[in-house]
Amino acid sequence: MKLNLTAFIFFLAFSCFGQDKQNGDSLRKDYNTDMKILSSTFAEAYYPNRPKIYSLNETLFLKKIDSLQQPFMKLINKYATSFQTIDKNFTLNEQRNISYFFDRIILDYPYFHENHTGKKVQLSKSIQSKLNHHLKDFNNPDILISKDFKGYVEAFLRHQSTVELRKEMYKKSDNKRLDAYLNLIPKYFTNQECKDYWQYHYLNAHLDDWGSKNIDNAIKSFLSTCKNTSYTKTIDSVYTESANSYKGHLIKTYKKVDGFNLDLHIFLPDSIDKSKKNPVIVYFSGGSWTKGTPEWDFYNCANYAKKGWVAVAVEYRIADRYETSPFEAVKDAKSAIRWLRMNAATYNIDPNRIVATGNSAGGHLVLTTAMANEINENTDNLNFSASPNILLVNSGVYSLYADGSTDWINKGLKDKSLVKKISPQHLLSKGLPPMLIIHGTNDQSVDYLSAKNFADAMKQIGNEFEFKTLEGAPHYIWYDRRFSGKVAAFRKDFLKKYGYE
Repeated sequence: MKLNLTAFIFFLAFSCFGQDKQNGDSLRKDYNTDMKILSSTFAEAYYPNRPKIYSLNETLFLKKIDSLQQPFMKLINKYATSFQTIDKNFTLNEQRNISYFFDRIILDYPYFHENHTGKKVQLSKSIQSKLNHHLKDFNNPDILISKDFKGYVEAFLRHQSTVELRKEMYKKSDNKRLDAYLNLIPKYFTNQECKDYWQYHYLNAHLDDWGSKNIDNAIKSFLSTCKNTSYTKTIDSVYTESANSYKGHLIKTYKKVDGFNLDLHIFLPDSIDKSKKNPVIVYFSGGSWTKGTPEWDFYNCANYAKKGWVAVAVEYRIADRYETSPFEAVKDAKSAIRWLRMNAATYNIDPNRIVATGNSAGGHLVLTTAMANEINENTDNLNFSASPNILLVNSGVYSLYADGSTDWINKGLKDKSLVKKISPQHLLSKGLPPMLIIHGTNDQSVDYLSAKNFADAMKQIGNEFEFKTLEGAPHYIWYDRRFSGKVAAFRKDFLKKYGYE
């Protein structure tokens, strides 16, 4: 059988392409395997030791970071020649990504050095000049595909927004960090595509992590100036969904502070039996005291209302909206419980059957409502107790003192030991309300041992509590399908034990 010339050339080209593709796939597989091993080695050396590394002086810090970076560069160079015929941009792209990853670590040095040592420093002029060269990439839309580049930009804007927020104009903003970002973006991004991306990025993140309260003007401005219809459709849709979630339940201001209204979102049962008082469950969202919105708990609140409970989602001050610390969050949590007791008759609430629940930092707030007796808002009526009757804590935070990951909390305190006043491990006493503590052994955000230490101390004192260990469970046990069912069952059994189910 004869093969015509055109078909033969096509056959050869296809065969070569297939061979190149097969070789390329194999090469990428080998590279990714080596990179995964190297990344794991890096993670073990870097993340557990971050406080120590950032506490070094600049010279030693840079030397340490360079030693961590060099193995990645060597790995890239090892594969550079092999990739040359398959992907000519491979080496440059990988080197760029690694450089941005480690330059972000360097960019963060002044912030974390102060957190961990209490000493303010600035990067040396030579290092700052090196980092400033990255500004030219800010208006290159092609590089937006790089996760490491975007991580660097986020860190850069984070630090710049901290400086920006010192201006008087932000004093009355209750979405301070978002407003700062949106004001900075036109300064650093003149390319329309890049500017649209970063405005979209921060608005979308804000809607996810802080909700839609009081951002109407920012949304309108974005929708009128953005040229990317995909971005505008997404933001309009997410904002509308968020705004609609505020309908169908009561919203009551429980406290005015620093000129802002803090709200309770109250979900009432469909039918109210005036002859009996209803138990109330109060939700405090998590988010490391920096992010969080009551919206995250609307679904759970609606479900409890269907079962005859009064369910409440609490808005409290968080760092990235109000530039506050966990001290203010603790005050707000206690104010919220007091408000519910003060207004119990209005909403048919049994003031002696208040259940407080929270995940992570929200769990910390649940504990402090019952334990942080010295921290109160000066406008609170202290005749009403801030302590719930039942405490439910998922993956909570128990110790805020001498913990490198929470050093930012006492950053502005002259007496660092003051943080003990909101650190549950340091507030243990007999006679606390019954509490359920659930924690996973593979929690990478809050060490399991800290939960066990708290539980052991509770047991030694003789308080009523249950400590449930979830073997192999990560931090987010409340929506991890492998463990969320067990969490729900533990909570249901505990409430039933005390006559709430």
